[in-house]
Amino acid sequence: MSPIITEVTGVSRTMLLTLKARADEQLHPHPIFQDPLAVEWSKLLPWDNGLEAIYSSKPKLIQTSFAVRAYHHDQIASRHIANHANPVVVELGAGLSTRFHRIGDNSYRWLELDLPIVTELRHKLDTQTQQHQFISASVMDFNWMNALPDVAPENILFIAEGLLPYFEKDQVQLLISQMQSRFSGASLVMDILGNYGKVVSKVFGKIGASHKWYAKNEQEVTEMGLHLIDVWSLFQLYPKRWPWQLRLLLKLRTQLSYYRNGYLILETKL
Repeated sequence: MSPIITEVTGVSRTMLLTLKARADEQLHPHPIFQDPLAVEWSKLLPWDNGLEAIYSSKPKLIQTSFAVRAYHHDQIASRHIANHANPVVVELGAGLSTRFHRIGDNSYRWLELDLPIVTELRHKLDTQTQQHQFISASVMDFNWMNALPDVAPENILFIAEGLLPYFEKDQVQLLISQMQSRFSGASLVMDILGNYGKVVSKVFGKIGASHKWYAKNEQEVTEMGLHLIDVWSLFQLYPKRWPWQLRLLLKLRTQLSYYRNGYLILETKL
């Protein structure tokens, strides 16, 4: 396949960062997961040089962070698929996710939602099937909910990987309320940035992808009406995968709530 030329702006540009991180993970002597499709897609898509300042600022930390985050969401989704008769996975703000091709074979339906320009790009790279479908819409255009299959809400897992911090808090609250009204009892896995996240995310504003919502801790999310199932600090996950130079520093820092809450992954129920 010939190289694919496309121009994306704002938050959508960040999908190239996460794609590169997953592709680079395959160069590690002991990658945390296998993702040959990420390697293939990264070769087909030209690198956005405007992202280099972010990726190269702390390459080991950034690459490992995105890889660990992706793998942990994989683990949650795999467990959901294994524990439900008709498991449905909906990736909100899917970007260039290749998760379906890593773990989605046994899902009943797998849907990837993103803006039209992103979905158009996905159609050039990926193939839509009855099992694996693409939804072209903003997550705040609630009509996308009509595209979900008619299954009991308990069978549905929503994944908002790296998405919600780009919205204002009242937008996140509105989205949660709308999802609860339609899919009460479904699972929602989401990421939240704490106050430490303000420090490390400043650079994203330079590419038009400013973070807007920060939560002090997981309790702030439960106050939005979600039922907390589990919570993980990104920097405490899979310690053997982090570069050895960072392990001790992360272990010490994450004993303090400021750093522990800097990036949290939450599993919740609507």
